[in-house]
Amino acid sequence: MDSQRPEPREEEEEEQELWWMELDSEEALGTRTEGPSVVQGWGHLLQAVWRGPAGLVTQLLRQGASVEERDHAGRTPLHLAVLRGHAPLVRLLLQRGAPVGAVDRAGRTALHEAAWHGHSRVAELLLQRGASAAARSGTGLTPLHWAAALGHTLLAARLLEAPGGALGGARGRLAVLELLAAGGAGLDGALLVAAAAGRGAALRFLLARGARVDARDGAGATALGLAAALGRSQDIEVLLGHGADPGIRDRHGRSALHRAAARGHLLTVQLLVTQGAKVDARDTLGLTPLHHASREGHVEVAGCLLDRGAQVDATGWLRKTPLHLAAERGHGPTVGLLLSRGASPTLRTQWAEVAQMPEGDLPQALPELGGGQKECEGTDPRAEPDSRLQAPPPQ
Repeated sequence: MDSQRPEPREEEEEEQELWWMELDSEEALGTRTEGPSVVQGWGHLLQAVWRGPAGLVTQLLRQGASVEERDHAGRTPLHLAVLRGHAPLVRLLLQRGAPVGAVDRAGRTALHEAAWHGHSRVAELLLQRGASAAARSGTGLTPLHWAAALGHTLLAARLLEAPGGALGGARGRLAVLELLAAGGAGLDGALLVAAAAGRGAALRFLLARGARVDARDGAGATALGLAAALGRSQDIEVLLGHGADPGIRDRHGRSALHRAAARGHLLTVQLLVTQGAKVDARDTLGLTPLHHASREGHVEVAGCLLDRGAQVDATGWLRKTPLHLAAERGHGPTVGLLLSRGASPTLRTQWAEVAQMPEGDLPQALPELGGGQKECEGTDPRAEPDSRLQAPPPQ
């Protein structure tokens, strides 16, 4: 027997610790807009590809810059050139040996990026260099899924013809989703992309053509969970109307309600709890939707969950309560709400720590929230869609 192999309990704890760290990095991996501080942390070639002219990129390559340089999300210069839709830069990098099949930390290739943004010319350059139309991201989705669900008809038709595509010789300007339906080319995957991109019309079409409403991506997420993360109440109504199960969990044990609560989508939370989503469901870290809402400072969502019976002192990872998580991040109003609803400030974590109350915000928060607002009462969650955020790409 291998004496170095961790015990099962140790393996489980290591996996939980990794996911705890992932909670802070998940948003960064999905970002599509790069702020100044993020770009400044890149190497010279990445910055030049993202912002500069082709001449500067050529100069850096001649000086020995590596085409395999990576940013915080694992993207190469080729990924960024494709994001820009800059065909001359893409051609230059490919000529200089940029690996066409390189994947970022989410498993996405440059062709995935081209498909997401509908950059047909760039995609053709990548395909000519051997990019795989069948490459799957970390969530199991191909460039074809992305192009199809986002309505990039001509690009999707080209991907269908490429080696590994679902059809050979598909012609014409038929709607790309019709092409998928006719060829059996991944309706379920297209449904997941449509949900993640907030494309309600495509969502309804795919469901009508037989896509499975509770199909899962490689991370175990369903279309309902993806729509919940965006706060797409109208899409959630459609999915629930087709029998979507709000109790399904992804590989981290998160339900649609966990995702909506973590993003602060009050209307979506209201709709899900009205449809029977369990307010005290626990993910693999033992965290409830209230933990996630409190951790991010979404005070209205936290109030709604408490109104629906969420346990205010539920303990999760390292025996932390929602109050611990809100206090750690300095969310004074959320701390005030939790205390006003009976949260115990004396409960200790696994490391015997009590919640460290934030200074300044708390005295004002308690009078405002002490009355016990009924965030989930008197409001029809279907009165208007929650569309405050633009859709991020699939993970």
